[in-house]
Amino acid sequence: MRAPFLYWCLFLGLLGLVAPAQADNGDMARRQADMQVQINSLDTRISRIEDMLQNGAMLNLLSEVEALKAQVKKLRGDVDVQANDISVTQKRQNDLYMDLDTRLRTLVKAETPPPAVVPDVTAPAGATPAAAEATAYEAALAQFKVAKYPAAIASFNSFIKTYPASTLASSAQYWIGNAQFAGKNYKGALASQQKLVSTYPASPKVPDAMLNISSAQFELGNIKAARTTLEQLIRKYPNSSAAELAKRRLTVLK
Repeated sequence: MRAPFLYWCLFLGLLGLVAPAQADNGDMARRQADMQVQINSLDTRISRIEDMLQNGAMLNLLSEVEALKAQVKKLRGDVDVQANDISVTQKRQNDLYMDLDTRLRTLVKAETPPPAVVPDVTAPAGATPAAAEATAYEAALAQFKVAKYPAAIASFNSFIKTYPASTLASSAQYWIGNAQFAGKNYKGALASQQKLVSTYPASPKVPDAMLNISSAQFELGNIKAARTTLEQLIRKYPNSSAAELAKRRLTVLK
């Protein structure tokens, strides 16, 4: 009786060992199946990539990317160039403004006659024609000095109308242009200074007027015309102080 019992125990024990082994084999089969699915998926993706390469789609995409990179690089270069141009232009404008401001201050001092400035354009009673003329001119110039540009323009225009043959008429025309320029009326300033040159060609103010014509042309964005005017000024009036300033400005406009 004991022998069959032992056989049965041994048989059950062997079953206990075989069952886990079979379970392990099942897990491995499932893992192998999962791995095979992944491998099949990778094979499919590789095949797609190969097809894309064969069709040139990927190469075209890479070419487009490189082209975009080149465009971005060019745009960055253009931005740098424009930034540099803006910086240079601002420096030129600052140099010209400083030059012009110094020039105007010097001329205002030179234009101021010895007598005290009378604020009223109307000459005092009993004044001689020469005194009345000087008084009117001084009053208009005084308005320019305190930056009353519209009033100065009106006063100088009135002076020219009242004293068209005055030796100060060309100077009055000159200050009209300067007042317009100071008020940022560059077209008006250009026309006024050109009128001076054409109406009073023998006036000593012509070189200064040409210098201011160049400044107005510069502000209007006509750099080529501004350079041409300066070159004409240097050629026609080489010994004038305006010609010296024109030479300096030409170096700024290069």
